[in-house]
Amino acid sequence: MKISSNQIQNILKMYGVDRVEKKTEARPADKVQKMGKDKVSLSEDARLLQAASKVIQETPEIREEVVEKLRQKIESGTYNVSGEKIAEKMIGRSLIDRLESK
Repeated sequence: MKISSNQIQNILKMYGVDRVEKKTEARPADKVQKMGKDKVSLSEDARLLQAASKVIQETPEIREEVVEKLRQKIESGTYNVSGEKIAEKMIGRSLIDRLESK
């Protein structure tokens, strides 16, 4: 499965991280030549990946409160999943994967 930039942005929004924008600094050509130092610049995708990675590292692997709520619903018999919603998500994911692989 491929993860698109939009999906990463949605995940970052869920965790309250603002969009990571590409920052560029304009310098006159003669000033750049005089400096003579190496420079590393990251693409926007690399910046997004870096921000997403940071959020993932800070997020607990198991969100205990969510797991406990689901466990209680399942045990009480009140947890219902619509088959239609499951099928909708599966088909949507499959279509996105196909579009991104082209």
